[in-house]
Amino acid sequence: MHGGLMTGQPPGTRGGWWRFVPRAPASLLYIAITWALFVPLANPIGGTYQVDLNRVGAYVYRIPDLSEDFPRVMRSLATAPFLNHDSVQLVYITILVLLFGIVFEAREGIRRTVTLFVFGLIAGAFGSGILLHLLYPEVTSAPLYAYAWDRTWSGGSAGCFAIMGALAARSRKPWLFLALVVLWDLNWPYLRILVAGSGGPQFDLVWWHLPHSFTSAFHLLALPVGFLAARFWMRPVRRSSPPAPHGA
Repeated sequence: MHGGLMTGQPPGTRGGWWRFVPRAPASLLYIAITWALFVPLANPIGGTYQVDLNRVGAYVYRIPDLSEDFPRVMRSLATAPFLNHDSVQLVYITILVLLFGIVFEAREGIRRTVTLFVFGLIAGAFGSGILLHLLYPEVTSAPLYAYAWDRTWSGGSAGCFAIMGALAARSRKPWLFLALVVLWDLNWPYLRILVAGSGGPQFDLVWWHLPHSFTSAFHLLALPVGFLAARFWMRPVRRSSPPAPHGA
């Protein structure tokens, strides 16, 4: 196996995840901003660090605003992706950016990465918001949906899922990639509760009830946006061939 971590090559040379890092400034900047905002706003609560909603409430997304205060929706879409409500979410999104955002940006550039990230955020926010407006409370008033209506939303995970969809479109087995992502996202609340040590109305852990969290609506609406954009709109970037050796 080639790669800096396996062969002893220095970071940034051929092989390994490290070679992508110098070519992903937007992803690294996004991570830096989210951590820089989170650390001074967070307080230890119940085994995790959480942000005081009173301090960020004006900058996060609320689904009822789609029908009640649309200008606020548009403002929140510019600010909420940089805010995380607790340390578990912050670490999770950081991992998603490190695993998928950096790789995609290094391969296809800043413009495409930012475009897909924003498209994913918009698709997740509007798609899930419209869906919840259709479901709650006329069709269902189950605790999971009532909580989704009353709570605030923040973080950039929907943008990350759009990028994951794009990577699936570029992969050799796109449908397997997509299936694994969907399977993970429909069942991640089990791990979330294990890590955080608490549940609540935001989770429905009856195993045959899907989704277990309304967060999956954001993710699984953003995922196909990235997939379709990369599949039918964004042509793969052509990599330049290495120069031929002298005398060849």
